[in-house]
Amino acid sequence: MKTLYTWHEIHQRCEKIVKELKEKYADIMDYEIVGISRGGLVPAVIISNLLGIRKVFSLGLKTYKEQEKDNAEIYQIPYLAYNNKILLIDDISDSGESFIIVKKLYSHKQLVTVSVYMKEKTKFIPDIVGENVDNNTWIVFPWE
Repeated sequence: MKTLYTWHEIHQRCEKIVKELKEKYADIMDYEIVGISRGGLVPAVIISNLLGIRKVFSLGLKTYKEQEKDNAEIYQIPYLAYNNKILLIDDISDSGESFIIVKKLYSHKQLVTVSVYMKEKTKFIPDIVGENVDNNTWIVFPWE
């Protein structure tokens, strides 16, 4: 089942996420935002605007299937030497591989993970999720 989400719906999910972030993490304003490219960049900017956090970075990650195995290529890593607190954002936790890979990359940092949408059978459950969706849902984002 294909579902097209509107800009308004995305913004509503991001507002819900920000409300939950503020409730759960008193120090959320001390975090730097990292959006997983490409899908996580738009929600990262929306969430940064809602929080008033100006430091937004992009982490370039491409995941793909090859002979029934998930593979990944990290092609851009932001320089985050001065802050140990990262708010990691992606548009969807589908298989969960992107989050698993990046969490290993930043294992030495304090990480809060956020996903606008999460599929039921994901291997990674983010700290904050905007909405859970059925595994059979094919999400089409307004920026696609």
